[in-house]
Amino acid sequence: MESRRRAYLIGLPLVLLTVAAAFWLPTWWESRLYRQTEAIAGVGAKMLQGSLGDARRKIDPGMLSDKTVATIGRPSFSVHTEGTSTHDIWTYYYADGTMTVNLTDGVIQRIATDFHPPVIPKSKRPSR
Repeated sequence: MESRRRAYLIGLPLVLLTVAAAFWLPTWWESRLYRQTEAIAGVGAKMLQGSLGDARRKIDPGMLSDKTVATIGRPSFSVHTEGTSTHDIWTYYYADGTMTVNLTDGVIQRIATDFHPPVIPKSKRPSR
């Protein structure tokens, strides 16, 4: 009888913990995935100081990535892929426009500008 009571006293908290985890873990995982998806989409990217025209004049195709960062700063948002070579897309948001820099193996290949106020995605998920 004593051993059965001890088993219940040990088993009950384990069952309660398992039930709590079954309800909490899926919600936590979904929130984690949502935050990662937002990061990939550039949600909440920062607006940089200065102007698009000034930043564009400071960089040219053929420039190395570390020199680019030293010259105009870190991008507001970036995407990186690896394979046989590395490819990066850096997006710089300024109040007067957006500059997109395409790099291959750490060297600028193309620079695109859009002289319209940027549309930076915002989170649509309610805070919990």
